[in-house]
Amino acid sequence: MVKIDGLVNNPVGLTSKVCAELVAEANRATKCELTLYSGNDSADLKSIMNMMSLFLTYNQEFTIEINGVNEDEVKEKMLTLLGNLNLLKQ
Repeated sequence: MVKIDGLVNNPVGLTSKVCAELVAEANRATKCELTLYSGNDSADLKSIMNMMSLFLTYNQEFTIEINGVNEDEVKEKMLTLLGNLNLLKQ
């Protein structure tokens, strides 16, 4: 299991477009399970409906947990995407 810490840096929160990009990347990881945790809530990162139900707001922290065969490879791809989306916690 590997983890990535993130932070919502967009004043309007985690938008549907950003959720869709995260879900698309997560679905490319066929040999891993990805779960996003924020506070007491969690969502399957491969489900757009789960992601949209979280309502992550500005400055809200989250953690992505990756479990599976090629965790390190998936982590690197997610880190790249999160960096491009300005969602990495500094």
